[in-house]
Amino acid sequence: MPKNLANIIGDRGEIIFELAITYYSQFSPPLFKPAFLGEKWKPVDYYVELCGVKNETPFFFVQVKTTQNEIDLQNQILNINVSKEKCENLFKVTAPTYLVGIHEPSQRAFIISVYKKPSQGIYQIPLQYELTPNNLEVLHREVCDFWKYCPYKPLTSYFL
Repeated sequence: MPKNLANIIGDRGEIIFELAITYYSQFSPPLFKPAFLGEKWKPVDYYVELCGVKNETPFFFVQVKTTQNEIDLQNQILNINVSKEKCENLFKVTAPTYLVGIHEPSQRAFIISVYKKPSQGIYQIPLQYELTPNNLEVLHREVCDFWKYCPYKPLTSYFL
């Protein structure tokens, strides 16, 4: 595949992710507000804030991987190719991190958590994790719960 086409497919994948994560017609207000980081920070492509949470701004990080591979309907998976090294870099980020696989031809987005140290890369995402309205609500709740039980500010500082 020519490099120019690969860049266009990747750019389209990022746009598809933004459309999927900002879906709002069943929610008021929208559940998420993404900020593209791109080349600025290698481990992740997006910083995503949760909307509608009182007195807090919970967030998570996303790496987007776009593919034109056919969706494997028999096994109910989207095949992708994310190296162990990239998965380890996502795991090292001390906040919730996710990998989103974009099937560019159908403009569908699928999400998987990178919550434990990977023993290998990630090569497939189950179709049940498509960014549907139901799964967007589950994701919102999951990230809220993470920040509810984790301290998000230091209790002290040398610089006081």
